Amino acid sequence: MFSLGGCRIASFLLLHSRQAVTQKLVCEETRLSKGFVSRVVSGLVREGIVKRPFKNRFSLEYPERLLVGWVGNRRVGELKTFFCGDERVLEELKRRRVKHAHTLLSGAWIDANYLRSGFKTVYVEPGFDARKELNGFEFVEGELRELKKRVALVVADDEFVFYGVREFASESVVNPFLLYVDLASFGGIALTALDSVAEKHGLPKLQAAPRSKPTQASERAQQNEKMLKKRLKR
Repeated sequence: MFSLGGCRIASFLLLHSRQAVTQKLVCEETRLSKGFVSRVVSGLVREGIVKRPFKNRFSLEYPERLLVGWVGNRRVGELKTFFCGDERVLEELKRRRVKHAHTLLSGAWIDANYLRSGFKTVYVEPGFDARKELNGFEFVEGELRELKKRVALVVADDEFVFYGVREFASESVVNPFLLYVDLASFGGIALTALDSVAEKHGLPKLQAAPRSKPTQASERAQQNEKMLKKRLKR
């Protein structure tokens, strides 16, 4: 389910929760094949997460359950990242009109008025190479979980991370469901912002958890999934 294509479907359904949609619309919006969408939706129907109120339409009835599954399978901390110690690089992205959007702590600050963080984390398009595209800045390459510098340009694993992006003044932020999933998946310091995002958007909150090192992100994601399942009624 949670391949890149499956995540596209999850994102679309969560943004259209409890709306009766057609398979054709899902295919058009996600740019996925009819066969792939049909298989994923049929699986969600069998699990009782998606209902078919009409013959040619279906709707997401239990968004929390879909969100739980996505959290448990997201590995945002492993994404390729270009780190930079100069925040002016963000203005350069705007000047060059490079598609980008905030997530994690800076996304939570802009979206939910969470405590302002010194770390800025933004997605850039798949295949983006900061060293080639942004001259005049020094970059260190690594995985996002390493948090090597104050600014992290995260190379998106799929262009669909920009689906449902919101604009706040001059800043772009990923859709609230992806923001939530990224925070829960990353764990550690990101969990301190999760409740603010959850409260604003009516999403399930996690119980307070001690901070963990960024390198423990995958274990933290599994723990978060278990915690979420306990708090939700299936």
